[in-house]
Amino acid sequence: MKLRLILVFLLLASGSAAFAQDAAAPRNNFSLELGTGIQPLHLSLLAPTRSEEEALAEMGREADISGWRGGSFSPTLSLSGVWPYSTHSEFILTAGVSWMYYRITQYGTFGTDPQGNPRYDLNDPSPAGWKSSKPVPTLSFLYRYIWNPGRKVLLYSGAGIGFVELVPIPDITLLGVRFGGRRLYFFGEATLGPIATFVHGGLGWRFQSR
Repeated sequence: MKLRLILVFLLLASGSAAFAQDAAAPRNNFSLELGTGIQPLHLSLLAPTRSEEEALAEMGREADISGWRGGSFSPTLSLSGVWPYSTHSEFILTAGVSWMYYRITQYGTFGTDPQGNPRYDLNDPSPAGWKSSKPVPTLSFLYRYIWNPGRKVLLYSGAGIGFVELVPIPDITLLGVRFGGRRLYFFGEATLGPIATFVHGGLGWRFQSR
């Protein structure tokens, strides 16, 4: 009986030591990740409001927000700090910013209406420059689970919460891929949240103390 207790104690002690070693080993490998991706869904709120559209219409102008094939695009940038907790777990803090550029179209005039206001010819468009929306900052807290630690190509998933101007929204990484060297590496993610929509990727740099 005493021998069994001793064996159980030794097994528990060795398991606890292994877990502690597993949890502590990667903690010195802090990383920074710089990424970009497809604009997050909340950027649709940056489109011109009805009052802005009416003000443009009074000047014979129109905003084109139809995307890359039309006249708008949305830069999206993110910077993440990655803290490994164990070989399977990481905690992520991400700051992001997104904004929208859209083209302005000016229509030519042809006379005036009964009130003396100019009439605009919708068949006579000409470019009138670009306009930028205000940048929208975001902040996210995420937990990552690494499915195959120790491999050259790592697969992971994650979940957390993000904030867009203090409004909380879910932040989900369905599947991520990471590969590269000991310090410089690349990553790509299928994600949905305040940072990007469906596609997010970039470069990472690992700060190793040993």
